[in-house]
Amino acid sequence: MKYCGMDVHKESITACIMDKEGNVVRQHTFPYNKESIKAFLFGISNAEIEIAIEACGIWRGVYKVLKELGYKVKLANPNKTHNIACRKKTDRVDSRILADLLRTNYLPEVYIPDEEILRLRDITRHKSNLTRLRVEIQAKIKGYLLRKGVKYGKIWNEKALSKLAEDDPDIKNLINVYWSLKEEEKEVMKRIRKIAANTREANLLMSMPGIGEFSSLMILAEIGDIRRFESPKQLISYAGLCPGIYRSGNTERNVRNNAVNKWLKWIIYECSGRATMLDSRFREYYYKIKQRKGFKVARRAVARKMLTIIWYMLTNEETYRNN
Repeated sequence: MKYCGMDVHKESITACIMDKEGNVVRQHTFPYNKESIKAFLFGISNAEIEIAIEACGIWRGVYKVLKELGYKVKLANPNKTHNIACRKKTDRVDSRILADLLRTNYLPEVYIPDEEILRLRDITRHKSNLTRLRVEIQAKIKGYLLRKGVKYGKIWNEKALSKLAEDDPDIKNLINVYWSLKEEEKEVMKRIRKIAANTREANLLMSMPGIGEFSSLMILAEIGDIRRFESPKQLISYAGLCPGIYRSGNTERNVRNNAVNKWLKWIIYECSGRATMLDSRFREYYYKIKQRKGFKVARRAVARKMLTIIWYMLTNEETYRNN
Protein backbone atom coordinates (compact mmCIF):
# COMPACT_ATOMS: atom_id res chain seq x y z
CA MET A 1 0.00 0.00 0.00
CA LYS A 2 1.21 3.53 -0.81
CA TYR A 3 0.19 6.89 0.62
CA CYS A 4 0.19 10.23 -1.20
CA GLY A 5 -0.05 13.78 0.12
CA MET A 6 -0.84 16.63 -2.27
CA ASP A 7 -0.24 20.30 -1.44
CA VAL A 8 -2.50 22.15 -3.89
CA HIS A 9 -1.98 25.68 -5.22
CA LYS A 10 -3.60 27.72 -7.98
CA GLU A 11 -0.88 27.01 -10.55
CA SER A 12 0.88 23.92 -9.22
CA ILE A 13 0.68 20.83 -7.03
CA THR A 14 3.48 19.43 -4.87
CA ALA A 15 2.91 15.73 -4.15
CA CYS A 16 4.75 13.08 -2.16
CA ILE A 17 4.21 9.30 -2.22
CA MET A 18 5.37 7.06 0.65
CA ASP A 19 5.40 3.30 1.10
CA LYS A 20 4.10 1.61 4.25
CA GLU A 21 7.54 1.88 5.93
CA GLY A 22 7.63 5.66 5.46
CA ASN A 23 10.16 5.77 2.61
CA VAL A 24 9.58 8.46 -0.02
CA VAL A 25 8.87 6.71 -3.31
CA ARG A 26 8.12 9.78 -5.42
CA GLN A 27 8.02 13.54 -4.82
CA HIS A 28 7.52 16.21 -7.49
CA THR A 29 6.00 19.60 -8.22
CA PHE A 30 3.90 19.71 -11.38
CA PRO A 31 1.29 21.94 -13.07
CA TYR A 32 -2.29 21.93 -11.82
CA ASN A 33 -4.08 19.98 -14.57
CA LYS A 34 -5.52 16.52 -15.14
CA GLU A 35 -2.75 15.32 -17.46
CA SER A 36 0.01 16.21 -14.97
CA ILE A 37 -1.83 14.45 -12.12
CA LYS A 38 -2.23 11.33 -14.26
CA ALA A 39 1.47 11.46 -15.20
CA PHE A 40 2.55 11.75 -11.55
CA LEU A 41 0.43 8.76 -10.52
CA PHE A 42 1.34 6.70 -13.59
CA GLY A 43 2.07 3.06 -12.81
CA ILE A 44 0.19 3.05 -9.48
CA SER A 45 -3.23 1.40 -9.52
CA ASN A 46 -6.28 2.78 -7.72
CA ALA A 47 -6.34 -0.11 -5.27
CA GLU A 48 -2.81 0.33 -3.94
CA ILE A 49 -2.79 4.03 -3.02
CA GLU A 50 -4.67 6.50 -0.81
CA ILE A 51 -4.42 10.26 -1.39
CA ALA A 52 -4.77 13.14 1.11
CA ILE A 53 -5.33 16.80 0.22
CA GLU A 54 -5.90 19.82 2.45
CA ALA A 55 -9.29 21.53 2.70
CA CYS A 56 -8.14 24.74 1.00
CA GLY A 57 -10.28 27.02 -1.16
CA ILE A 58 -9.50 25.09 -4.37
CA TRP A 59 -9.64 21.49 -3.14
CA ARG A 60 -12.79 20.57 -5.08
CA GLY A 61 -11.12 20.74 -8.50
CA VAL A 62 -8.35 18.30 -7.58
CA TYR A 63 -10.79 16.10 -5.68
CA LYS A 64 -13.06 15.86 -8.72
CA VAL A 65 -10.16 14.89 -11.01
CA LEU A 66 -8.88 12.24 -8.59
CA LYS A 67 -12.35 10.74 -8.10
CA GLU A 68 -12.85 10.59 -11.88
CA LEU A 69 -9.58 8.67 -12.12
CA GLY A 70 -10.90 6.26 -9.47
CA TYR A 71 -8.59 7.10 -6.55
CA LYS A 72 -9.58 7.09 -2.88
CA VAL A 73 -9.24 10.63 -1.52
CA LYS A 74 -9.33 11.99 2.03
CA LEU A 75 -9.64 15.65 3.03
CA ALA A 76 -7.43 17.01 5.83
CA ASN A 77 -8.00 19.85 8.29
CA PRO A 78 -5.31 22.42 7.32
CA ASN A 79 -5.06 24.05 10.78
CA LYS A 80 -4.43 20.76 12.56
CA THR A 81 -1.98 19.64 9.86
CA HIS A 82 0.02 22.88 10.20
CA ASN A 83 0.09 22.51 13.98
CA ILE A 84 1.66 19.09 13.56
CA ALA A 85 4.16 20.52 11.07
CA CYS A 86 5.12 23.18 13.69
CA ARG A 87 7.27 25.93 12.18
CA LYS A 88 8.31 24.07 9.04
CA LYS A 89 6.20 25.43 6.19
CA THR A 90 7.13 24.56 2.62
CA ASP A 91 5.20 22.80 -0.12
CA ARG A 92 7.48 19.75 0.05
CA VAL A 93 7.15 19.54 3.84
CA ASP A 94 3.35 19.90 3.65
CA SER A 95 2.96 17.15 1.06
CA ARG A 96 5.28 14.82 3.00
CA ILE A 97 3.45 15.43 6.29
CA LEU A 98 0.09 14.71 4.64
CA ALA A 99 1.43 11.43 3.26
CA ASP A 100 2.96 10.47 6.63
CA LEU A 101 -0.22 11.27 8.59
CA LEU A 102 -2.23 9.23 6.12
CA ARG A 103 0.23 6.34 6.43
CA THR A 104 0.11 6.32 10.24
CA ASN A 105 -3.69 6.81 10.34
CA TYR A 106 -3.34 10.16 12.17
CA LEU A 107 -4.72 12.34 9.38
CA PRO A 108 -7.14 14.97 10.83
CA GLU A 109 -9.95 14.22 8.39
CA VAL A 110 -12.68 16.61 7.27
CA TYR A 111 -16.14 15.53 6.13
CA ILE A 112 -16.53 15.49 2.32
CA PRO A 113 -20.15 16.22 1.28
CA ASP A 114 -21.72 14.53 -1.73
CA GLU A 115 -22.42 16.43 -4.96
CA GLU A 116 -26.02 17.27 -4.02
CA ILE A 117 -24.95 18.88 -0.74
CA LEU A 118 -22.15 20.76 -2.49
CA ARG A 119 -24.65 22.16 -5.01
CA LEU A 120 -26.90 23.32 -2.14
CA ARG A 121 -23.91 24.97 -0.44
CA ASP A 122 -22.96 26.72 -3.67
CA ILE A 123 -26.38 28.24 -4.31
CA THR A 124 -27.13 29.26 -0.69
CA ARG A 125 -23.69 30.79 -0.14
CA HIS A 126 -23.98 32.53 -3.52
CA LYS A 127 -27.30 34.06 -2.46
CA SER A 128 -25.80 35.17 0.85
CA ASN A 129 -22.79 36.75 -0.88
CA LEU A 130 -25.07 38.64 -3.29
CA THR A 131 -27.08 39.99 -0.35
CA ARG A 132 -23.92 41.11 1.43
CA LEU A 133 -22.71 42.89 -1.71
CA ARG A 134 -26.07 44.64 -2.07
CA VAL A 135 -26.00 45.79 1.56
CA GLU A 136 -22.45 47.07 1.05
CA ILE A 137 -23.57 49.09 -1.99
CA GLN A 138 -26.50 50.47 0.01
CA ALA A 139 -24.06 51.63 2.70
CA LYS A 140 -21.91 53.31 0.03
CA ILE A 141 -24.94 55.13 -1.39
CA LYS A 142 -25.90 56.37 2.07
CA GLY A 143 -22.32 57.43 2.76
CA TYR A 144 -22.17 59.33 -0.52
CA LEU A 145 -25.40 61.18 0.30
CA LEU A 146 -24.15 62.07 3.78
CA ARG A 147 -20.90 63.46 2.36
CA LYS A 148 -22.94 65.63 -0.01
CA GLY A 149 -25.14 66.81 2.85
CA VAL A 150 -28.26 65.29 1.30
CA LYS A 151 -30.98 64.25 3.76
CA TYR A 152 -32.69 60.99 2.93
CA GLY A 153 -35.53 58.91 4.28
CA LYS A 154 -36.87 55.74 2.69
CA ILE A 155 -34.89 55.66 -0.54
CA TRP A 156 -34.91 51.95 -1.46
CA ASN A 157 -37.69 52.16 -4.03
CA GLU A 158 -37.60 52.77 -7.77
CA LYS A 159 -39.06 56.27 -7.67
CA ALA A 160 -36.67 57.61 -5.00
CA LEU A 161 -33.56 56.04 -6.52
CA SER A 162 -34.47 57.26 -10.01
CA LYS A 163 -34.79 60.81 -8.63
CA LEU A 164 -31.35 60.52 -6.98
CA ALA A 165 -29.80 59.27 -10.22
CA GLU A 166 -31.26 62.21 -12.15
CA ASP A 167 -30.12 64.81 -9.63
CA ASP A 168 -26.58 63.47 -9.24
CA PRO A 169 -24.90 61.63 -12.16
CA ASP A 170 -22.02 60.53 -9.90
CA ILE A 171 -24.29 58.34 -7.80
CA LYS A 172 -26.00 56.81 -10.84
CA ASN A 173 -23.31 54.11 -11.18
CA LEU A 174 -23.81 52.88 -7.62
CA ILE A 175 -27.58 52.82 -8.08
CA ASN A 176 -27.19 50.77 -11.28
CA VAL A 177 -25.02 48.27 -9.39
CA TYR A 178 -27.65 48.12 -6.63
CA TRP A 179 -30.45 47.31 -9.10
CA SER A 180 -28.29 44.73 -10.85
CA LEU A 181 -27.58 42.92 -7.56
CA LYS A 182 -31.26 43.15 -6.61
CA GLU A 183 -32.27 41.42 -9.85
CA GLU A 184 -29.63 38.71 -9.41
CA GLU A 185 -30.91 38.07 -5.89
CA LYS A 186 -34.46 37.63 -7.19
CA GLU A 187 -33.29 35.15 -9.84
CA VAL A 188 -31.33 33.07 -7.31
CA MET A 189 -34.25 33.12 -4.86
CA LYS A 190 -36.55 31.72 -7.55
CA ARG A 191 -34.22 28.74 -7.89
CA ILE A 192 -33.95 28.37 -4.13
CA ARG A 193 -37.74 28.35 -3.69
CA LYS A 194 -38.08 25.71 -6.38
CA ILE A 195 -35.45 23.48 -4.78
CA ALA A 196 -36.90 23.95 -1.27
CA ALA A 197 -40.40 23.06 -2.44
CA ASN A 198 -39.12 19.74 -3.81
CA THR A 199 -36.84 18.84 -0.89
CA ARG A 200 -38.48 16.80 1.87
CA GLU A 201 -35.98 17.75 4.59
CA ALA A 202 -36.38 21.44 3.76
CA ASN A 203 -40.14 21.18 4.22
CA LEU A 204 -39.57 19.52 7.58
CA LEU A 205 -37.36 22.40 8.70
CA MET A 206 -39.78 25.04 7.40
CA SER A 207 -42.39 23.72 9.84
CA MET A 208 -40.27 25.38 12.57
CA PRO A 209 -41.04 29.10 13.12
CA GLY A 210 -38.24 31.37 11.96
CA ILE A 211 -37.01 29.09 9.15
CA GLY A 212 -37.89 29.86 5.53
CA GLU A 213 -36.91 28.50 2.11
CA PHE A 214 -33.43 29.99 2.03
CA SER A 215 -32.51 29.27 5.64
CA SER A 216 -33.82 25.69 5.48
CA LEU A 217 -31.63 24.90 2.46
CA MET A 218 -28.58 26.56 3.99
CA ILE A 219 -29.02 24.63 7.26
CA LEU A 220 -29.33 21.36 5.32
CA ALA A 221 -26.34 22.21 3.13
CA GLU A 222 -24.06 23.09 6.04
CA ILE A 223 -25.10 20.11 8.20
CA GLY A 224 -24.81 17.58 5.37
CA ASP A 225 -25.58 14.08 6.61
CA ILE A 226 -27.22 14.40 10.03
CA ARG A 227 -26.13 10.83 10.87
CA ARG A 228 -22.52 11.96 11.30
CA PHE A 229 -23.61 13.75 14.49
CA GLU A 230 -24.30 11.20 17.21
CA SER A 231 -26.03 13.73 19.46
CA PRO A 232 -27.37 17.32 19.43
CA LYS A 233 -24.30 18.37 21.43
CA GLN A 234 -22.02 17.42 18.55
CA LEU A 235 -24.11 19.48 16.14
CA ILE A 236 -24.06 22.48 18.50
CA SER A 237 -20.28 22.18 18.81
CA TYR A 238 -19.96 21.96 15.02
CA ALA A 239 -21.88 25.25 14.74
CA GLY A 240 -19.62 26.91 17.32
CA LEU A 241 -22.47 27.75 19.70
CA CYS A 242 -20.69 26.42 22.78
CA PRO A 243 -17.24 27.42 24.06
CA GLY A 244 -14.23 25.14 23.88
CA ILE A 245 -12.58 23.98 27.10
CA TYR A 246 -8.90 24.11 28.06
CA ARG A 247 -8.11 21.87 31.02
CA SER A 248 -4.68 21.13 32.46
CA GLY A 249 -4.22 19.93 36.05
CA ASN A 250 -6.25 22.23 38.28
CA THR A 251 -6.59 24.87 35.57
CA GLU A 252 -9.74 25.04 33.50
CA ARG A 253 -11.08 27.84 31.30
CA ASN A 254 -13.28 28.44 28.28
CA VAL A 255 -11.52 29.14 25.00
CA ARG A 256 -12.75 30.39 21.64
CA ASN A 257 -13.33 27.57 19.17
CA ASN A 258 -12.46 28.72 15.63
CA ALA A 259 -12.72 25.33 13.94
CA VAL A 260 -16.48 25.61 13.38
CA ASN A 261 -18.91 25.96 10.49
CA LYS A 262 -19.34 29.73 10.42
CA TRP A 263 -22.12 29.61 7.81
CA LEU A 264 -24.25 27.34 9.99
CA LYS A 265 -23.53 29.49 13.03
CA TRP A 266 -24.59 32.63 11.15
CA ILE A 267 -27.82 31.29 9.66
CA ILE A 268 -29.12 29.63 12.84
CA TYR A 269 -28.33 32.82 14.78
CA GLU A 270 -30.35 34.82 12.24
CA CYS A 271 -33.24 32.34 12.47
CA SER A 272 -33.23 32.50 16.27
CA GLY A 273 -34.09 36.22 16.22
CA ARG A 274 -37.17 35.62 14.08
CA ALA A 275 -38.18 32.52 16.05
CA THR A 276 -38.39 34.51 19.29
CA MET A 277 -40.96 36.80 17.63
CA LEU A 278 -43.06 34.03 16.08
CA ASP A 279 -43.11 31.22 18.65
CA SER A 280 -44.09 31.50 22.32
CA ARG A 281 -41.86 28.57 23.24
CA PHE A 282 -38.70 30.36 22.05
CA ARG A 283 -39.92 33.76 23.23
CA GLU A 284 -40.42 32.64 26.82
CA TYR A 285 -37.06 30.85 26.79
CA TYR A 286 -35.35 33.97 25.39
CA TYR A 287 -36.74 36.39 28.00
CA LYS A 288 -36.07 33.96 30.84
CA ILE A 289 -32.33 33.90 30.00
CA LYS A 290 -32.15 37.56 28.99
CA GLN A 291 -33.17 38.69 32.50
CA ARG A 292 -30.19 36.87 34.00
CA LYS A 293 -27.46 37.02 31.36
CA GLY A 294 -28.34 39.62 28.73
CA PHE A 295 -29.66 39.51 25.18
CA LYS A 296 -26.52 38.11 23.48
CA VAL A 297 -26.39 35.02 25.69
CA ALA A 298 -30.17 34.61 25.38
CA ARG A 299 -30.04 34.81 21.58
CA ARG A 300 -27.26 32.21 21.47
CA ALA A 301 -29.21 29.97 23.84
CA VAL A 302 -32.25 30.09 21.52
CA ALA A 303 -30.01 29.18 18.58
CA ARG A 304 -28.70 26.17 20.56
CA LYS A 305 -32.23 25.11 21.40
CA MET A 306 -33.24 25.36 17.74
CA LEU A 307 -30.29 23.23 16.64
CA THR A 308 -31.17 20.62 19.26
CA ILE A 309 -34.72 20.42 17.91
CA ILE A 310 -33.42 20.35 14.32
CA TRP A 311 -31.23 17.35 15.16
CA TYR A 312 -34.27 15.41 16.40
CA MET A 313 -36.43 16.57 13.46
CA LEU A 314 -33.92 15.40 10.85
CA THR A 315 -32.94 12.23 12.72
CA ASN A 316 -36.54 11.11 13.29
CA GLU A 317 -37.89 12.75 10.09
CA GLU A 318 -40.58 14.61 12.01
CA THR A 319 -42.11 18.08 11.67
CA TYR A 320 -41.83 20.68 14.41
CA ARG A 321 -44.11 20.32 17.45
CA ASN A 322 -44.58 23.22 19.87
CA ASN A 323 -44.69 21.28 23.14
